[in-house]
Amino acid sequence: MNPLLETLKQIIDPDIGVNIVDLGLVESVSDSEGAIRIALIMTTPACPQSGYLRDEAKRLIPGAQVEILEHPLWQPERMSAAAKAILGWP
Repeated sequence: MNPLLETLKQIIDPDIGVNIVDLGLVESVSDSEGAIRIALIMTTPACPQSGYLRDEAKRLIPGAQVEILEHPLWQPERMSAAAKAILGWP
């Protein structure tokens, strides 16, 4: 797995208790010539944790540009099998 994604797995959504990678909240991560860009989506457009999750990504990956996207919309299908099992999804 991409080392940046491994780092982002340390961020636990405080409302759900699962890391943001397994929840499918990481839309993209890129490292181009040392410029790290992270795009996140939230489970709902008005997610009260968006600032917290953005700040945690910046804290764990100093210098990263972190953007909260309005689109695409999050869907449960984005979750990993591990996240689905934790949450009791079939």
